[in-house]
Amino acid sequence: MLINETVKRLLKEEGRTQTWVAQEMNRIDPSIDMTNVKLSAIATGQRKMTGDEMIAFCKAMRRNPDEFMREGI
Repeated sequence: MLINETVKRLLKEEGRTQTWVAQEMNRIDPSIDMTNVKLSAIATGQRKMTGDEMIAFCKAMRRNPDEFMREGI
């Protein structure tokens, strides 16, 4: 499974909006400057997710980054 599919699945499973997640990611790491547009582009596969963004996403969603690795197995 691709990163964008994992992002979409986790958002759906947790019932979180992209707005909420982007705000939480910025609270966790303001240097990433996440926006709804950026997160949407990641979720649709139009933009790659950086390592720092993935860590902030996982912290915001209270998920282990290994979740992204397991998808490809």
